[in-house]
Amino acid sequence: MNSVLRRPALLGAVALGLLAGCGNAPGRVDLKEIMRTTLSGKKSAPPEVDIAATLQATPDPVSLVVLQKTNSVSPIVEVERNGAYRTYVTPSRQTMTLRQGVVTATRGLSNDLMSSDVDDTLRLISARRPGQTRRVMRYLDGEEQIVALNFECQMSVGGSQKVAAGEVSAMARVMSENCKGEGLSFTNTYLVDGSGEVLSSVQWLNPTYGPAAIQVLRR
Repeated sequence: MNSVLRRPALLGAVALGLLAGCGNAPGRVDLKEIMRTTLSGKKSAPPEVDIAATLQATPDPVSLVVLQKTNSVSPIVEVERNGAYRTYVTPSRQTMTLRQGVVTATRGLSNDLMSSDVDDTLRLISARRPGQTRRVMRYLDGEEQIVALNFECQMSVGGSQKVAAGEVSAMARVMSENCKGEGLSFTNTYLVDGSGEVLSSVQWLNPTYGPAAIQVLRR
């Protein structure tokens, strides 16, 4: 992750752009809309975000992440690609790795997702079709041991919805993945474009943080 260390000033600039002013000016988005389907009513909505300033701070792919537990919003900037996997970093050096917009690993959060098996999810998302999925998510426990959680899930496909944020503007198919296992249950919601890429989503990260809303601003 040497590429992360080369960008401290850039990440700081992105954070400042994110926090610049509120209001209803063009180029801003109310993140309450991103979370409306599954997170509404849980906490007060996060502030509006100055997307234009955030994008001007970097030429790289950028997304926004909102954590339900803390109601915090942060930009994540792509710093590394390894085949189909893209790793993003926050200004505070936390990282999130995604494939087709599906979270596969995190670092720097409590109860980190060390790795995951989500091939079934990716297959159905790529085809934008319903079906059964099985996912394995591996976490660090309180004793720094890796614990694997297994989930059986049902993917359903809904209607079309416009995704428009930052430099992204596309029609997307709404897909919902309802998962149960290990005494836990959660629903991931994905807005998927015609190429099988997730443009906006609410995804369960771990038992500590719960779901996060992720909005792509630049691919």
